[in-house]
Amino acid sequence: MQESLILFESVINSRWFLRTSIILFLNKIDVFKSKLPKVPLERYFPEYTGGPDINKAAKYILWRFMQANRARLSVYPQ
Repeated sequence: MQESLILFESVINSRWFLRTSIILFLNKIDVFKSKLPKVPLERYFPEYTGGPDINKAAKYILWRFMQANRARLSVYPQ
């Protein structure tokens, strides 16, 4: 996940995409849901405080991706 965030940040803040809208697909929610109780999100993101709640965890991950958007491009999460 951290690698995906780094890649997303480098792409979305690239000068090549200054006038571009981005669609962000956060797929494999079933895999995320099954791993969340076994591997706490806090292990990789210590500032996350939502526990094993899938909705809170998904919102947090979306927030992290949106925070990477320093260029303030239009991002449409799906």
